[in-house]
Amino acid sequence: MALEELRTIRLEKIKRLIKMGANPYPPKSWRTHNIGQVISDFDGLSADRKTIVLAGRILAIREHGGSTFVDLDDGSGAIQLYFKKDALGEKEYQVFSETVDIGDFIETSGLLFKTKKNERTLEAERYRLLTKSLLPLPEKWHGLQDVEERFRKRYLDLIFNPDVRQRFVLRSRIIMELRSFLNSRDFMEVQTPTLQSLYGGATARPFKTHMHALDMDLFLRIAPELYLKRLLVGGFEKVFEFTTNFRNEGMDRDHNPEFSALEWYAAYKDLEWAMPFTEEMFSTVVKAVFGKTAVVAGDREIDFRAPYRRARFQDLLKEHTGLDYDYADEDTLRAKAAELGIRVEKHTTKGILGDEIFKKVICPRLIEPTFVTAWPAEILPLTKRLENSPEYVDAFQFFAGGTELIKSFTELNDPVDQRERFAAQEKNRAKGDEGAQRMDEDFVEALEYGMPPAAGWGLGLDRFVMLLTGAHSVREIILFPTMKPVREKSS
Repeated sequence: MALEELRTIRLEKIKRLIKMGANPYPPKSWRTHNIGQVISDFDGLSADRKTIVLAGRILAIREHGGSTFVDLDDGSGAIQLYFKKDALGEKEYQVFSETVDIGDFIETSGLLFKTKKNERTLEAERYRLLTKSLLPLPEKWHGLQDVEERFRKRYLDLIFNPDVRQRFVLRSRIIMELRSFLNSRDFMEVQTPTLQSLYGGATARPFKTHMHALDMDLFLRIAPELYLKRLLVGGFEKVFEFTTNFRNEGMDRDHNPEFSALEWYAAYKDLEWAMPFTEEMFSTVVKAVFGKTAVVAGDREIDFRAPYRRARFQDLLKEHTGLDYDYADEDTLRAKAAELGIRVEKHTTKGILGDEIFKKVICPRLIEPTFVTAWPAEILPLTKRLENSPEYVDAFQFFAGGTELIKSFTELNDPVDQRERFAAQEKNRAKGDEGAQRMDEDFVEALEYGMPPAAGWGLGLDRFVMLLTGAHSVREIILFPTMKPVREKSS
């Protein structure tokens, strides 16, 4: 039967219920327990012989003569309901049989018992329809291979796939534990603008919009960094923000245009403080969520117990590619990139070439937690230079499971150097680099009032959750990932 026919039949059932004086969409439920609570204390609750009221969605209906078995799910668990004609009365049982469908939400009250097959069951004394569904749940959703369909109809994905639901429960717990860790160490949570008149804090192409009230163009935030550092200027010593960022760039297993991040900044700290702090944070959070510091990612176990490996960018580049970054010129790096099949633009500079080669060759090999330090200065224009090697900056990127998770810096607080670095970025932009950072005079002015030395830290939250939960793509751990709409076919 076609969906539209089924929908018409269910609409007729709604009309029948209304005519009988029933509300197919009542405003509340009188539920006394969720199903998870009932399952966990079934023997005790059934021994009490007290009426239990449950509510949830019907996932299956099985009729046997004068009785009907129903599988009810409320998200916390599933249980069997038992409806008897003798208990409900012939008329009420007939209405139930003729108007209630799979997918409907119902409220049922009764006593608990176990069947001969030891199935936990609620024997219904009465029931009430809470929500009449118009479309039937798809019969073949289990094992659906079309991931695009799963993401477009995530609500069905959550109904039918407990593993998917659990992944988002874990995501919530991971965020909760990260927040708890920072709160317990005197960090203050803040909110900074999503709409910005000048984008910055990262090298990326922004989304642009227009504000009619002020007749001005605005950009969706690509990073919160410059506003968070303004708060250090203003006297706050430890701040953090869970943020949604937007970058108008490519999509792949590690990237979604709209993504979640966590950034924190701590005054009077540097990278030597930030690395053990990261080790403590991750080992604490992972153990709190999973009961141990090790997780399984693919066919590998990754242990977040400290200490983590440390290595320099140029050392890893030489080890895995033979390139000596200190002596290699731009042409040498460009030739190596071409050999590796890396597409680069004419304006691509030495630092970016080195970074792209690193991503292609070395990043996938960094399975165990690893701090990679001393990055080329030109790719991180908001970072303090190393005193003994000014062509590099005092930064680390943290990798695990073959994925970059964190960028962390000893923050640049010299306004003269910052202006020069912004100017160099503007030159790159003039050569065609759309993602180059803009000159932000307001931020430089803030630095001129004085910002204390500080460590800054940014975590790609989606990638972190992806790694910890064993997902294969960030779209698996984003409830509603960015997707192109499906156009209706014209008749």
